[in-house]
Amino acid sequence: MRLFWLGERNPRRVPGAFRFPFGPVRYMDAGAMLSLYREIFLDRGYEVAGLGDAPVILDCGGNIGMSVIWFKQRYPRARITVFEADPQIADLLEENVRALGLTSVTVVRAAVSDATGKVSFVPEGSLGGHVGDKQRPDLAPRPGVLVNAVRLSDLITEPVDYLKVDIEGSEFGVLKDLCATGKMRLVNYLSCELHCNPDVQDQVAELWTALTQAGFRITVSRAEVCDELPGPPMPTPFLSAPSAKYFVWLYAWRV
Repeated sequence: MRLFWLGERNPRRVPGAFRFPFGPVRYMDAGAMLSLYREIFLDRGYEVAGLGDAPVILDCGGNIGMSVIWFKQRYPRARITVFEADPQIADLLEENVRALGLTSVTVVRAAVSDATGKVSFVPEGSLGGHVGDKQRPDLAPRPGVLVNAVRLSDLITEPVDYLKVDIEGSEFGVLKDLCATGKMRLVNYLSCELHCNPDVQDQVAELWTALTQAGFRITVSRAEVCDELPGPPMPTPFLSAPSAKYFVWLYAWRV
C-alpha cells in the first residue's frame, strides 16, 4: 500500500528511495517505479514458460533495474546484460544492482542501436528518455546529451534465451539489424514495446515479416493510444482512438 500511495501522490520526476521486502530501490520518479512494478511484478509481463533455470538474458532499456530484479528473483542463476542509455538513470541502475547484491549482472551504460558510435539522447527523467531530437508534447523541451551507442548484433555471439527490448522508439532499427545479420536466429524469446506512428507504419509490417522469416511466432498483449509519445500531435478522426501514436506490446517465440 505504501508503494501505491507513494507512486500516486508524489510529484513526478522527484528522485528518492523505497524499501521493498527484497531491499531498497532508488528511483528517479515514484510514479514510473510504480508503473514498472505493476507491469513486471504484478502483471508478470516478462514471465515465460520453458526458459530454464539459468537463462542468458539481454535487457535492453533496463531503467532503474526493476526488470533485472524480477529476472534474478525468478531465475537466480540467470546471466543478465542490461543496457541503459540515460546517464542519471544508469547511475541508479548500477547502485540498485550493487545494493541488492545481484550477481552475474553486467550493466552497459549505452544506447542499444544498429550501429556503434555516439548518439544524441533526450533524457526525460522517467521512462521516456529516447534517442533523437523529437520532444514530448506534454513536457518542456529538453536538450539532448551525447551518449555511447552499441550495435546489439555485434554483441550477440551465443544463444540468447530471452531478449527484452524497451528502448523508446529505437526498436525497429535494432530488430531489423538483428534479423538482417542472422543474429535473431540465436534468440529464443522476445518481448518488445513498440512505439508506433504513421512515420514507422511500413516498418511495423516489415518487422512482422522479418520475425516470421526468422522462425518466430508472434502475439501481442495489448495496444494503447498514447499522444504523449515524442513528436508533434498526430490526431485521427476517431473519438475512441484520437491519436495516431500508440504502443504495442509484442511477444515472439521460436517454433
